Amino acid sequence: MSKIEKRKNINNDDPRRLALGQWVREQRMAKGYTMRDMAAKSGRPHSYFGKIEQAQRGLDLLEFIDMCNWLDVSPTKSFLSLRVFLKSE
Repeated sequence: MSKIEKRKNINNDDPRRLALGQWVREQRMAKGYTMRDMAAKSGRPHSYFGKIEQAQRGLDLLEFIDMCNWLDVSPTKSFLSLRVFLKSE
């Protein structure tokens, strides 16, 4: 499968991925961080955060914990608030 074909298979209509991206954006903006700030904190390219916020990329559990640490929020509280966020959608 080519890179282009893989991109076409990205399911950015998944409500869970959309909710995760929105949650990340809200948390980042609440802290006053730009995507470039997040890149500087994490060592990841700013496009990594853009893809998550645009629901083009999800996070596994370890990445979610890293994301919470970069956002200076509790992973446990964040997971619970994200669950509530998903139920309200």
